[in-house]
Amino acid sequence: MKKIGILFSLIMLAFVTQSYAQSGRFGATPEDSVECVRYLNFYKEYYKNGNIREALPSWRGALEKCPLGVTQALYQDGQNIIKFLINQTNDPGRRKELIDSLVLMYDIRIEKFPTFKSCLSAHTFKAYDMITYYKEDDTKVFQALQDVVAFGKENTDQNILVLNMQYATSLFKENKLSPEEVILVYQQISSIFDMKSQIAPSEALEEARNSFETLFAICGVADCDNLLALFGPRFDQNAKEISYVRRVVQLLSNAGCETSDLFLKAVERLYEMEPTYNSAYYLYRLYSARDDNEGAVKYLEMAIESDSIDDKIKGDYLMELGTFCFKKMNNSSVAAQHALKSFTFNEDLRGKAYLLMGHIWAIAKVRNSDMPEIDDRANFWVAVDYFLRAKQADSSLAEECDRLIATYRQYFPAAEEAFMHDLQEGSSYSVRANGLSATTTVRTLR
Repeated sequence: MKKIGILFSLIMLAFVTQSYAQSGRFGATPEDSVECVRYLNFYKEYYKNGNIREALPSWRGALEKCPLGVTQALYQDGQNIIKFLINQTNDPGRRKELIDSLVLMYDIRIEKFPTFKSCLSAHTFKAYDMITYYKEDDTKVFQALQDVVAFGKENTDQNILVLNMQYATSLFKENKLSPEEVILVYQQISSIFDMKSQIAPSEALEEARNSFETLFAICGVADCDNLLALFGPRFDQNAKEISYVRRVVQLLSNAGCETSDLFLKAVERLYEMEPTYNSAYYLYRLYSARDDNEGAVKYLEMAIESDSIDDKIKGDYLMELGTFCFKKMNNSSVAAQHALKSFTFNEDLRGKAYLLMGHIWAIAKVRNSDMPEIDDRANFWVAVDYFLRAKQADSSLAEECDRLIATYRQYFPAAEEAFMHDLQEGSSYSVRANGLSATTTVRTLR
């Protein structure tokens, strides 16, 4: 039965050889075609049965007799044949020759079989094999990885993207790449990760991106001086691309450059392109850190007015805005307005709002020339009212409120002083101060 199979193969080989020889497709002359086809078929018979040593002479014959680029399989099979030979020799000179031949197989595929899928495959596996065999020259391996990225773009294998960053940071540490070159590699690959995430997000892709970001973060190139020198002069001309602006913000943030003018500019640009309450709130924090109170209030108000913000966060931001206006801008009436509004969106804030109101009233200036001296301390009655309400609304504030109540009760008028001003303990009393008004109860020291 085996003899019949071999005989059939030989008959088919003769038929195919004669056909190709007549067409001239496999050589400049019919004779060359005959030789080419004969070698192709002989090596294939051995190769597909795993007999690589027996396939080798015919494969070499096919390389010699066939036109360059005759069939892609010749070079794909050649890659495995050559890798077999590399692993069989310990001679450094011979290994180098074979490795160069292996790379040549990929280069022929890239040149002669230019379809996208074929070229991407050749570029990708060339890079992987160079990582395995080209240990003496990281620069050449890095260039092969860059070739994959340049050709494949968003179709590039995610592991190649990570390896690209790995080799870039390694070459930087060996002083073979400048900081600017490494940062440009980061930008290039980061944009590809962005595209891949939009096309087909996955957990594996996210893990690869995390590895990529970590490699860049720990390599030592991404410090403020380097980043500001790179992005500063170029920011305006690239600021129309949102992915670019995001990367600038992320890189500067990771490097601790939040106090730089460029960082503020980039965050503002990002807010213009993609307004969210989160980015508005972030701008509030940046302006606040710069003691630009008006800018800070402007962006916190924008965050509060955002259509996408939920009630709980809106309440938190209102409470923060009230506190900011009180402490940083000395505007008691606006501070009170925001504080009292906060718990209409988030009931959990009622106690903190009352606590802030207590502080606001505790420093309020009531007295003027038309009022009796006792009115100069009427604000403390209102302050204590709010501290009492605060601890009733939020038991976690009780200790703080009790301390404050004890502090400000000391400023209540004595009973004799109240009597002299015709004020009765427990009677109602109206107070106005700093644009605020309240009705409280007369109390005296006991």
